[in-house]
Amino acid sequence: MSTEEEAEALAERTLGATRERLAELDALPTHEHVAVFDALQQELSGVLGALGQGSQGAR
Repeated sequence: MSTEEEAEALAERTLGATRERLAELDALPTHEHVAVFDALQQELSGVLGALGQGSQGAR
Protein backbone atom coordinates (compact mmCIF):
# COMPACT_ATOMS: atom_id res chain seq x y z
CA MET A 1 0.00 0.00 0.00
CA SER A 2 1.43 3.39 -0.98
CA THR A 3 1.78 6.29 1.42
CA GLU A 4 -1.07 8.08 -0.32
CA GLU A 5 -3.32 5.03 0.01
CA GLU A 6 -2.41 4.69 3.68
CA ALA A 7 -3.25 8.36 4.26
CA GLU A 8 -6.57 7.97 2.49
CA ALA A 9 -7.41 4.86 4.54
CA LEU A 10 -6.53 6.67 7.77
CA ALA A 11 -8.71 9.62 6.78
CA GLU A 12 -11.64 7.31 5.96
CA ARG A 13 -11.32 5.42 9.27
CA THR A 14 -11.09 8.68 11.18
CA LEU A 15 -14.12 10.13 9.42
CA GLY A 16 -16.17 7.02 10.13
CA ALA A 17 -15.22 6.94 13.79
CA THR A 18 -15.91 10.66 14.15
CA ARG A 19 -19.36 10.30 12.62
CA GLU A 20 -20.17 7.42 14.97
CA ARG A 21 -19.13 9.39 18.03
CA LEU A 22 -21.11 12.44 16.91
CA ALA A 23 -24.18 10.26 16.31
CA GLU A 24 -23.92 9.05 19.91
CA LEU A 25 -24.29 12.60 21.24
CA ASP A 26 -28.09 12.34 21.17
CA ALA A 27 -27.92 9.69 23.89
CA LEU A 28 -25.74 11.86 26.15
CA PRO A 29 -26.76 14.73 28.39
CA THR A 30 -25.86 18.07 26.83
CA HIS A 31 -23.25 18.88 29.50
CA GLU A 32 -21.26 15.79 28.38
CA HIS A 33 -21.03 16.96 24.76
CA VAL A 34 -18.09 19.26 25.50
CA ALA A 35 -15.89 16.34 26.57
CA VAL A 36 -16.73 14.48 23.35
CA PHE A 37 -15.98 17.55 21.23
CA ASP A 38 -12.68 18.12 23.04
CA ALA A 39 -11.61 14.51 22.55
CA LEU A 40 -12.56 14.57 18.88
CA GLN A 41 -10.69 17.83 18.34
CA GLN A 42 -7.53 16.33 19.84
CA GLU A 43 -7.84 13.15 17.79
CA LEU A 44 -8.55 15.03 14.55
CA SER A 45 -5.64 17.39 15.16
CA GLY A 46 -3.34 14.40 15.66
CA VAL A 47 -4.53 12.73 12.47
CA LEU A 48 -4.21 15.94 10.47
CA GLY A 49 -0.71 16.42 11.84
CA ALA A 50 0.25 12.88 10.87
CA LEU A 51 -1.22 13.32 7.41
CA GLY A 52 0.57 16.65 7.03
CA GLN A 53 3.91 15.15 8.00
CA GLY A 54 3.34 12.28 5.60
CA SER A 55 2.70 14.67 2.72
CA GLN A 56 5.80 16.72 3.59
CA GLY A 57 7.93 13.59 3.55
CA ALA A 58 6.64 12.71 0.08
CA ARG A 59 7.94 15.96 -1.41
